[in-house]
Amino acid sequence: MMPTSILAMKSIISMLSLVPRGFILGVITERLSSRKVLTSKDLRQIWPTLVKCTVSWLVWKYLLFNQYPSSNDSMGSGFGITCNLPTTGQLLRIKDDGSLLSCTIAEGFQFILVVILRVACFYAGAMFGIASQPIGLTGGIACGKSTVSSMFRSQSTKYTMKKDAFAIVDVDAIAHDILIPGKMGSDCGYGRVVKAFDGADIFMKEEEEKKSEEKAKKKDSHTIDDAKEDDGDGRPTIDRRKLGNIIFRDTKKRRALNGITHPLISKIMVKQMIRENLFPSSDNTSTVAVDIPLLFEVGLAMRMIFPIKIVVACDEGVQLERLMERNKDLTKEQCENRIQSQIPISKKVQMGDITIWNNGSMDDLKKEVERARKEVTDRSHAV
Repeated sequence: MMPTSILAMKSIISMLSLVPRGFILGVITERLSSRKVLTSKDLRQIWPTLVKCTVSWLVWKYLLFNQYPSSNDSMGSGFGITCNLPTTGQLLRIKDDGSLLSCTIAEGFQFILVVILRVACFYAGAMFGIASQPIGLTGGIACGKSTVSSMFRSQSTKYTMKKDAFAIVDVDAIAHDILIPGKMGSDCGYGRVVKAFDGADIFMKEEEEKKSEEKAKKKDSHTIDDAKEDDGDGRPTIDRRKLGNIIFRDTKKRRALNGITHPLISKIMVKQMIRENLFPSSDNTSTVAVDIPLLFEVGLAMRMIFPIKIVVACDEGVQLERLMERNKDLTKEQCENRIQSQIPISKKVQMGDITIWNNGSMDDLKKEVERARKEVTDRSHAV
């Protein structure tokens, strides 16, 4: 006979182990269900529905309530049940060989409480797993990614799904905010960057700083961030363009800056996307997307976070023309160098899952965005 204390310990360990198991299965389920298996528009939601129903059944049958160690049985999942509830035993997969007596009222309440706790542990892990799987939104420079991101933030007018707006985590905005003194609290990188570039001219002039503050006030309020209300504490503002010119010429300085900012950006990005998945800031959103310009350039580890990657693309000639129009202070050669510093847009299209082409008018782009939105929601949500 197994002592009661050991049975209780097995039950607790088994219960807590359901959290990481739920996380792993949540990730796997999201990955599988978002695959483009059925290409027909009318059948897209059948695949995620099939995957999620199958996984739910397997979890219930083989993970949550499979085997129960009784007083004479040291094997099993550690559920710790020493009696049987006749009305629910079959549903909960109890393997009763006739040695389990019917539960008393007190034992029945204990039984139900343990069931609830096991489901809660698994559900918590699964929700965190699902929350760690956002949509990736990227594209080439001057391809219109910011415009597409703004369109995704709004609800669709074409389709009937009520909650089809995207909550956007803007990596560019995070990279900007961590360089503002005091804005991001403990995640602020201002002090470390100033120390790393000690002696270099990286600060804005007073008149430029005033213009920057006026521009910041007009910034779109939809951006998700963890920023504090104050935008600075009297210290001089870092000029991102000056900083960019330095690291463009000096590889050692670029590595130093990346070593400071990349971990902070990744940390804030993960915090924002999980928070937005678990506690949406808007009632209209059902999908979280991360707007990340250099998704394919930063490496495989970052790419693996996103089960679906959307690429905003345009023809190379259109891309160069738009970049020169946007940055009139740059020469044609400088614009070409900036485009060539990234992975070619044709290769990004091959590496992505969904492509939004932006070669035409704004109306054409809206149609492309709505098509991509419909495909994402079909592949992410069950029927």
